[in-house]
Amino acid sequence: MNLRYKPHHYQWILHFGLANVILGFALVIFGTSWLWLLGSFIVYSFMAMINSAGFHRLFAHRSYTTTPFWEAFLLFCGTLTSYGSSFVWCVVHHQHHKHSDTERDPHKFDSVKSIFTANYEMNKVDYSAKKVIRKLMDKPYHSFVHRHYWAFPIAFSLILGLISLKALVFLYWAPIGLVILSAGIFNYIAHNENGPTNTAYYALQASGEWRHKLHHEQPWRWDLREKWYHLDPAAYFIRLIKND
Repeated sequence: MNLRYKPHHYQWILHFGLANVILGFALVIFGTSWLWLLGSFIVYSFMAMINSAGFHRLFAHRSYTTTPFWEAFLLFCGTLTSYGSSFVWCVVHHQHHKHSDTERDPHKFDSVKSIFTANYEMNKVDYSAKKVIRKLMDKPYHSFVHRHYWAFPIAFSLILGLISLKALVFLYWAPIGLVILSAGIFNYIAHNENGPTNTAYYALQASGEWRHKLHHEQPWRWDLREKWYHLDPAAYFIRLIKND
């Protein structure tokens, strides 16, 4: 049984997650407490922050170092978002930086429709570029998770399902849809005809990635704040776990 993450999985996981968002709203309309929706939002925000701190700033850009415990924690939590293994995510993201806003950019969404149908354009990615992930490949737990990727989301779903269907829908499946959808929307609105921008303010509450132009100019930064009033939840978390 092949449990690796495949490019086409992006699209059906997005649709599956959004179906659970709709199901969640329907359950609330028919009597379920609205506090479950608040739970979905909290889990979504946590997932977005963890993905930014782990898969993006630590694994893809190595912008800071941390202990093996926190690296494993970030890997596990990031894997549960059903967004691809650390290997897949990093290769795709480096391709985005290398070919930003060109036809070879895997993050290039040029319409709202493309957010839902583009399969994340992973067909544009050269997966032979192992040098991007060579340091991750030296760590056995990253390779193990890559080979057995879907075992983790499936096992976590079974555990939550044993607790209750509401816990599974509101605290896992719906937040997954929100994370993947918000990432697609972000990649659409954080670039314009002039390239990356710093104007995707909707992302303030989640990852802190909204200063996207700054990130492209200085991808090694773990803290994307430049003013005291800039919000970057992932940077706050990184400050707590990084090695000084």
